[in-house]
Amino acid sequence: MFPVWEVPNTGSGWIIGLTAILHVFISHFAIGGGAFLAFTEQLAYKKQDDRIYDYLKKHTKFFLLLTTVLGAVSGVGIWWAIGLASPNGTQTLLQNFSLFWAVEYVFFAVELAILMAYYYTWDKVDRKTHLKLAWMYIGVSYFTLFAINGILTFMLTSGGWNYQAGNIGDAFFNPGFWPALGLRSFIMLALAGIFALFTISRLKGMDDVKAYMLKYSAKWMLPALILGPLFVVSYLFVLPDATQQVIINGLSSIGEGNFSVMAKAIFLALTFAVGLFGMVLVGPYLNPKAFNTSFAAMCLAAGFGFMFMEEWSREMMRKPFVVYNYMYSNGLRTHEIDKVNNDGYFNYNKFALAEKTTLASSDEVGEGQLMFRYQCTSCHTATGNGYRSMTRMLGERDEDAIKNLITLMKDNHKIDPETGLAKTMYHGYMPPVVGHQDELDALAKYLVTLNTKPDTETSVAAAQVVPGV
Repeated sequence: MFPVWEVPNTGSGWIIGLTAILHVFISHFAIGGGAFLAFTEQLAYKKQDDRIYDYLKKHTKFFLLLTTVLGAVSGVGIWWAIGLASPNGTQTLLQNFSLFWAVEYVFFAVELAILMAYYYTWDKVDRKTHLKLAWMYIGVSYFTLFAINGILTFMLTSGGWNYQAGNIGDAFFNPGFWPALGLRSFIMLALAGIFALFTISRLKGMDDVKAYMLKYSAKWMLPALILGPLFVVSYLFVLPDATQQVIINGLSSIGEGNFSVMAKAIFLALTFAVGLFGMVLVGPYLNPKAFNTSFAAMCLAAGFGFMFMEEWSREMMRKPFVVYNYMYSNGLRTHEIDKVNNDGYFNYNKFALAEKTTLASSDEVGEGQLMFRYQCTSCHTATGNGYRSMTRMLGERDEDAIKNLITLMKDNHKIDPETGLAKTMYHGYMPPVVGHQDELDALAKYLVTLNTKPDTETSVAAAQVVPGV
């Protein structure tokens, strides 16, 4: 275990999420945009059209600056964020996929070198040689997606991987690998078209080629529209059964806590996708002369909205795990639960124990706060209106009600052997609470201090459900 990075109000998970979504949006464009450069320059070479070449020179500068500056910075930001917020999960990914990370980094360095050469050799080498650089770039950059895709999909569909066997091939080429690779490929092509619409809309004094290129760029949306849904469906079918059930419950039970969050995220992703295709159809494809930069910015915003909701949905599908069926979001490994309950949480987590030694022996609230920090802050903030704050979640529950809730949460990872059903409604949504009974009692004593209105009359809330957990 590692120390905990606590981010008040926002929560560490949102730091990862916001940084990752920005990077995914740009990195997908870095690959799809490379394909756009290659195919469009091939078109210009075939037609020997200087107007298309002139546009590509301008688009390449925008492409270079966005992907190598903001894309690279946000990429570093992801490593910074996950290393602090989820060090155990990061350690697992590094240990299991060290070879794949190394290969990906080599290809990424080559990708950057080719892109620099591509940009700085405009009009300095013959057109045929320059076109070869474009095709080299897309080949190398797509391999970086190939490598990262195996690692990302492993976190949700780990398949036949076993931490004891270390079968890395099963981990990388997991059940979700090919459907996710196909889906991301089509998303990249769509993003390439969206960003191209933006740069084309800003062209000045090139009206003769502007309308043609707008309609051409709009067509880059078609593969995602036609074939993308097929990969979405195929991806859903390879998800773990429990995750599929979460999605079904979410879509069928709008308005019930976390179920509605899942439903809203999926519906919003679909709304952004349909809205985007509608805007592209009535705008640059059917009315290219009326298309302007403001309209292009709306298309970009819709594309970002889709990526935000799509990535958020994928993260929610994986909860309560970092690596499905192996490690919970708080860093606790599934095969260690019984040991931690027997030995005690503070004996398991040496960093929490070190902090505990600084407390007075009678400071149960302080011990409970440490239990909360190390087991709960990956998904909850303590007070105020922060992300899933315990102030809002617990409401006016008293200590007895909270103890009963914690007792329930201790078994939420178990399945009833007779019925095959989960023992609690929190199964599949939250990690179990672990530790000795005195440690769990200390957690309850701390949580009751977060209540909005502690009151002995609310002990009946022990039998109630915490909404939105």
